[in-house]
Amino acid sequence: MRRSATVVGMDADKMRLAAEFAALAPSVHNTQPWRFVAGAHALEVRLDPERGLGYLDPDRRQMLLSCGVAAEFARLAIRSLGSACTVRLLPDPAQESLVAKLVVGFREAPTPAEQRLIDAIPRRYTDRGPYTDEPVSRSTLQSLREAATDRHCWLRVLDHPDDRLAAIRLLETAETAEATDGRYREEMERWQRSGPSHDGVPVDRMAEWAAQHRVSDVPLRDFSGRGRHRHPGAGEPPTVERDTIVLLGSDRDDPLSWLQAGRALADLLLVLTDAELVSQPLGPALDLPFTRMQLRRELGLVGYPQMMLRVGHGLRVPVTGRRPIDEMFSATGTP
Repeated sequence: MRRSATVVGMDADKMRLAAEFAALAPSVHNTQPWRFVAGAHALEVRLDPERGLGYLDPDRRQMLLSCGVAAEFARLAIRSLGSACTVRLLPDPAQESLVAKLVVGFREAPTPAEQRLIDAIPRRYTDRGPYTDEPVSRSTLQSLREAATDRHCWLRVLDHPDDRLAAIRLLETAETAEATDGRYREEMERWQRSGPSHDGVPVDRMAEWAAQHRVSDVPLRDFSGRGRHRHPGAGEPPTVERDTIVLLGSDRDDPLSWLQAGRALADLLLVLTDAELVSQPLGPALDLPFTRMQLRRELGLVGYPQMMLRVGHGLRVPVTGRRPIDEMFSATGTP
């Protein structure tokens, strides 16, 4: 790959464009808990503590995962503009809010593999609806494993019936525990949106599945905060067979690992999008420390689970809002 002889900065307009791409990243409950600060040669990703989840995410693990996704989207955006990019996670311990610094390098065109991920960014979406009967291919699952490994993480496909059943039980246990806590319901209500909105979860787009669509045996989060789900059984359509559960994890469990897992998650989601697949987070099992620990024990995990996803072929294109870029972006010292 040919590079120019000197490092070239990026002007404010290009930095803003990179931030706009980064802001397309998914985040826990669509809180979009980030800010972007641009200089002449770097784009910083900073936490926005006012957009945290005090009940669900007291240690900011999920916030850092979200910011890790945004950092990876920003890296790909900078690569799409023809520059090399070095990502430094937690670059300054004295600045707690500074979680990533993306340093712009030499002129360098993106690789074909990077270009596929770049092209997938605006097409990626979270699909909480029914999936088709078409299975996820083995080659795609292998690509997901490789993408996780490239980011110093690991991926486990829960394709054994006992593993899937364990995940389902823990999802039910966790959401039942959450639904009995008034703080959880209050927090869920704070991020529910019943109409067009720049953030939060659009609950009006989560209508009941049509009768012809099969119901998954996986309990999908009830965003009303009451833990209610349709279950396969008498009077219900048959259980869907073709959604796949995958588990992304890391060897360590600290802020750096959470950010690395976020970058891995970004690549997983874009690999899926490139393969015309969709996904949905299965958060409750990892929300609470006791169910997260129980998941480790029941699945015999050596490392730490960071994100569980339901993966498959979706039927629709739901859209969640994004905050105006001027609320999230500022530039200082750009050329």
